[in-house]
Amino acid sequence: MINLSHISTCPSVLLPFSREGHLAFTTDTRKYQHPGAFVAIPGAKVNPLDLIGDILKKECPIIFFQQDVVNDTKVRELRLVYPKTEFIPVSDSVTFLQELSHRHIQDWKRRNLRNIVFAISGSNGKTTHKEMLSYLLSEVLPGKVVATEKNNNNHLGVPLTLLNVTDRTEVVVLELGSNHPGEIRVLCDIALPSAGITTNIGATHMEFFGTEQNVFEEEAFLYHAVRNVTHGHGLYLINRDDPYLRQLESTKGSVTFGEAGDAQARISYLDDGAELHFAGKTLIARNSHITGRHNKLNLITCLFIADTLYPEHKEQFVEACRNFRPTKNRSEWIEFEKRPVYLDAYNANPSSMKAALEGFKESVISQGFNLADTCVVLGDMNELGDSTPQYHKELGRFVKELGFPHVFFVGRFTAHYLEGNPAGRPRPSCAGFKDEYRSDCLKKYAIHFIKGSRSLQLESLFDIT
Repeated sequence: MINLSHISTCPSVLLPFSREGHLAFTTDTRKYQHPGAFVAIPGAKVNPLDLIGDILKKECPIIFFQQDVVNDTKVRELRLVYPKTEFIPVSDSVTFLQELSHRHIQDWKRRNLRNIVFAISGSNGKTTHKEMLSYLLSEVLPGKVVATEKNNNNHLGVPLTLLNVTDRTEVVVLELGSNHPGEIRVLCDIALPSAGITTNIGATHMEFFGTEQNVFEEEAFLYHAVRNVTHGHGLYLINRDDPYLRQLESTKGSVTFGEAGDAQARISYLDDGAELHFAGKTLIARNSHITGRHNKLNLITCLFIADTLYPEHKEQFVEACRNFRPTKNRSEWIEFEKRPVYLDAYNANPSSMKAALEGFKESVISQGFNLADTCVVLGDMNELGDSTPQYHKELGRFVKELGFPHVFFVGRFTAHYLEGNPAGRPRPSCAGFKDEYRSDCLKKYAIHFIKGSRSLQLESLFDIT
C-alpha cells in the first residue's frame, strides 16, 4: 500500500490497492482508468472539479482536491451525488503529488537496496536515451522497468512516473526536463536518483537561462544529486567530448566517455553503429534503423549503461540493440509516396539541428543519393530568447555549407534563416506550405529531411498525427 500518513499536505489515510496490486494516479481526466486516483491540479482558468463528471460516473474511488472555500462547497455537493467516491482535501495539490511520489520511491528503495532510479538530464537526446535504455532493459527485464512516458519530464510528469513503480519494479528510467533555473534540483529531490547521465549542454530555453554556462549548471545538477544520494558510488556518465561536462570531477562511481583520448570509455563509429572500449572490454551496438553519429552515440551509451547495471545480460542487450526503432515523429525514417523521409517534428534547437543534418547527409550518401536529390525543410527553433536571430542565421549558414541546394524555411523566423542562407525558400506556415510540398517537392526530390520545433507540427505535411 501507499501510506500517506506522513504526507504534510494530506491527512492520515491509507489508499487501497487496485486489482493489480497498485493504485494508478492521474491528473488528466482524459487519461483516467478505473480503478485509480485522480489528483485535481488547479489551472489558471479552469477548476478541475468542473471536469470530473466522466470519472465520477466510472466510480473513481479517490479524488484529491486542493482545499479552499469554493472547492469545499463543490465537494459537499458532489459527495451527495457520488457517495462511493472518497474526496480527500490537501493544502496544495502539486506539493501533495510530489511529496507522495517522494515517499513512495523512498519506501521502494528501502525494500530492496538493489533497486535503481536512473535519471537522464541534458540539452539534447534525453528522450532518445530514455527510449533506448528503457527498451534494452525491458527486453531483458520484462515487467520490471518503469520509464517516463513520452516526454512527461516536469514537476508533474516525474511524480506520476514514480507512482507507477510497484514491488515488481527493479529499475526506473527517468527523464528530467527543465526550462527554468532550479527545476532539476526539485526533480532530483523528489526522485533521489542513484545513477544517471547528463547527455550534453547546448542552447536550450535560452530565454530563461541566458547563457550555456547557466544551462550547464542546471542540467549538471543531476551529477551532484547522484553523488549525494550514493555518497559518490553511483554510476554517473561524464561526457568528455562536451566542453562543459568535462569539467565535472570524477567520483568513485563515475565513468568518463566519448571520443576524447582521455575518456575511460572510448567510443568510435561504424557504418551501422558504434563500439566502446572500457577496461579491456569491447561493446558493439549495431542498428540499421537510426541515422547520424549522435544517435549511434546515444545507442552505444545506453548499451554501456545497461551492461554496467546488469553485466550478466550483455549478449541479450547487444542483440536488443539491433531491434530498436525510433519513436514516432522523432528522428524517424518514414516512407511517404515512395519517398524516404527523415522526420523529426518533436523538437529543435541549434545543436540538435546540426547533428541531425550531419546525420542526414551521411545517410543520403550511404544510400546512393546526390545532394541535388534532397529536399530539406527546417522549421522554427523556439525558446532561444534574445539569441533567436543569431542562432537561426548560423543554422541557415550551416545547412548551406553542408551543400544542400534545396532548402525551405518554415515559420516565424524565416527572415533570420535567410540572413545565413539567402538561397533558401521561406514559407510562413506549415499549413500554407503543405499543398506545395505535396504537389511539387515530393515529386521533384528523391529524399527528404523535415525538422522543427513541436509548435509547427511539421508531421501534418504527411497527415500524420
